[in-house]
Amino acid sequence: MANNNKLSLKAIKIGLLGDSKVGKTAICQRLLNLEFSEDCIGTIGNIKLETKFHLKNGNDIKLILWDSAGQERFRAVAMSALKAVKGIVLVFDVTSKKSFDNIDMWIDQINEQCSDPCLVLFGNKIDLDPSLREVTNDDIKNYCERRNLVYFETSAKTKQGIMEGFEHIVNEAVNKAQQFISSNIVIGNADKKNKKGKSRCLGNKNNKNNKKESCS
Repeated sequence: MANNNKLSLKAIKIGLLGDSKVGKTAICQRLLNLEFSEDCIGTIGNIKLETKFHLKNGNDIKLILWDSAGQERFRAVAMSALKAVKGIVLVFDVTSKKSFDNIDMWIDQINEQCSDPCLVLFGNKIDLDPSLREVTNDDIKNYCERRNLVYFETSAKTKQGIMEGFEHIVNEAVNKAQQFISSNIVIGNADKKNKKGKSRCLGNKNNKNNKKESCS
């Protein structure tokens, strides 16, 4: 069974959602060890990125990132690409209360269109002047308790919190996917046994020489 899990999980898909200009693209670039740029161009549609990721269990897996546009006019396109992802990173800008308030909207979209992915919350741009911050720690704590979310403060500029956040969401998503695969293997084997059992019973019933033979 373990071998089947490993074969089925050669890759895991993780998406990023959040308002425009919260730093989703910069976060992806930093995860891929690319240089930080202050002049990231807004994403149009979806961008697919790939990298190798080392799991806590010692295995390596291909991590497929879907960096989605935050603008409303691209929302339908963004959500359609995320239907098959196993985990989603929700990103807001700690200097933008609006981007934080809109996380509820993004979660509603996920609940409507995605198949129960693992979620994690990133509060990005913590490297900026603290006087610019519009989202308080209490705001975040209360929200995460209400939504049952794990939270990481991140900076695409300094790379703070990014690897730790992805280690959490990738490992959570992989574990959940493995449990799903394992349960399906068990159910599938049970179905095969039941079908074989029924076949033997029917055969015994129709066999005049074995009328008294029981099926067990």
